[in-house]
Amino acid sequence: MNTFMYIEKRLIDLSQEQKAKLVNASNDEEKALVNAFYTGAKNELESLRDESMSDVSPVDDELPENYIINHAEMR
Repeated sequence: MNTFMYIEKRLIDLSQEQKAKLVNASNDEEKALVNAFYTGAKNELESLRDESMSDVSPVDDELPENYIINHAEMR
């Protein structure tokens, strides 16, 4: 599993965890704490994802034709 897949999976997991905790929260103060925690965690993961994506080179169809390498020919 690559970093992007892990982050996307973790974002989905966080959302599900948040929903479960909200169901069990007994009052508005507890719900606010749950929401604050999960919002912070989601923001951190999204920032990490966005930062990581800025370091990734474009996919082959975004590169000039003479830049594309046929990896099968490299063997």
